[in-house]
Amino acid sequence: EAAPLVAATGCVDGAVVALDAAVSQRLCTVEQVTEVVARLEKSATVGIARARRLAELIDPTSESPGESRLRLLLVVTGLAVRTQVHIYAPNGRLVGRVDFLVDDGVIVEFDGRVKYGNAAALWDEKRREDALRSLGYEMVRVVWADLDHPEHIASLIRAARARAARRGR
Repeated sequence: EAAPLVAATGCVDGAVVALDAAVSQRLCTVEQVTEVVARLEKSATVGIARARRLAELIDPTSESPGESRLRLLLVVTGLAVRTQVHIYAPNGRLVGRVDFLVDDGVIVEFDGRVKYGNAAALWDEKRREDALRSLGYEMVRVVWADLDHPEHIASLIRAARARAARRGR
């Protein structure tokens, strides 16, 4: 029951990260969080609307705090975003699963250093990105430091959307 209380009284980013982590680690379900928020509505007066909204933002597919924070940033900027999307080649072969897909033409990936701890992982990721680009997708990569500059991320996505539109994606 702590996560909804964080949602009601804590910082938005922290609440989204905590809720995503709790649900993805199966410590609770989205339904349980929603039930707790409903119970809080009967007794609390402050922060309930925010807690309800944050419960709606839970994404159990989020794989890291960075992804949770980036998703929140994308949603707050008004982008329609899909998470953990599988992208297939025309022959039906899975090319990759991407963190976020915006407008069916722009892939947004959150990158932490741990993900590319060795040369083989970095090489595999480069090949995956090349394959996605060959299908006409634009790629925007975001790292931890970028999360402190949402306007920069938004400008990168706008530019990628414009490139995708010019290419007919």
